Amino acid sequence: MEPRASTHNSRVTPSVLPPSRLERGVAAALLLALAVGCFFVLRPFVAAILWGAILAFATWPVFGLVQRRLHLGRSAAALLMVVAAFLVMLAPLFLVVADVADGAKQLVKAGKDILAAGLPGPPDWIASIPFAGARIDEQWRHLATEEQDIQVLLAPYAAAMGRWGLDKGVNVGIVLAQGALELALALFVAFFFYRDGAALAARARDGLSRLLGDSGPRLLSVAGNTVKSVVYGVLGTALIQAMLMLVGLLIAGVPNAVLLAFVTGITSPLPIGPPIVWLGAAAWLYATAGWGWAVFMLAWGAGLVSMADNVVRPLLISRGGTTPIVVTLLGILGGVIAFGFLGLFLGPTLLAVGYSLVSEWTARHPAAERQKQA
Repeated sequence: MEPRASTHNSRVTPSVLPPSRLERGVAAALLLALAVGCFFVLRPFVAAILWGAILAFATWPVFGLVQRRLHLGRSAAALLMVVAAFLVMLAPLFLVVADVADGAKQLVKAGKDILAAGLPGPPDWIASIPFAGARIDEQWRHLATEEQDIQVLLAPYAAAMGRWGLDKGVNVGIVLAQGALELALALFVAFFFYRDGAALAARARDGLSRLLGDSGPRLLSVAGNTVKSVVYGVLGTALIQAMLMLVGLLIAGVPNAVLLAFVTGITSPLPIGPPIVWLGAAAWLYATAGWGWAVFMLAWGAGLVSMADNVVRPLLISRGGTTPIVVTLLGILGGVIAFGFLGLFLGPTLLAVGYSLVSEWTARHPAAERQKQA
């Protein structure tokens, strides 16, 4: 009699079936819904996150130098970098506000001086105007001699200008408050990018390696070099143009030189930005000081300020990698049109990565690919 097989200690191994198409589709739909939900949650902070990432990445060598020289931990060094960035960004604004306040005081003083001195007499040709010339000449002479009548005449316009100035002041205050909030969020995000940047970069390399193989880390390096070169090119050119404009305005004695230099810096990415400033300064100099200083400002602006854009920007950008300069410049222009100011960095980065992918794909030999597949 054969012994009965004991099933007391035997384990029944359940069969694992591969997921069906329906299950894979449901999983993909859930992941897509999760990604969309995360995007909508983070949507109000996308600009601040990108600014924080760009700031931390562009100044990462400085962060490493601070950490090594001062023997600080990652958190302490990150906090020091954030505070330094805040002070660097805030200092120009303080100078601009002080310059605007001084200009406003001078404008008010000039207005009071005009009212105190009274209107000048009418020119002789006013009286010769047909039909209304004599009456205009009479009213003009009356206003020129009666200060009270001038104040009564200007009172409604002064009230309207006061309301307009108040409205514009409120709007500027709102814009400045929004900018300050976005700057605070960007610096807050930058702190964590400084502190955890190495770990985030390692995870990004691992993830791209799993998705794209050996091309992943290389494409990440291309994107990083492109962002760094564009940041250095854009900000370096803006700083150089602003400093050159400030020196020229101070030499020529143009008022509100700090404000005009600041405008030159923030409009530097636009080809027409700095020329508007130095052309306006030249026009003011022509009206107040004659041709000499106006020609000086035209030569200074065209020969130094605008020339820096044609020389410094391509030089700094071309040092960032092997991407052709024309691809980077097209990325800057197209990025600004598509994404606004952030497009200065997003546009060339996307084009650089796309250019690298196309170059790698077209460089592969078909015969070698067939041998690999065989």
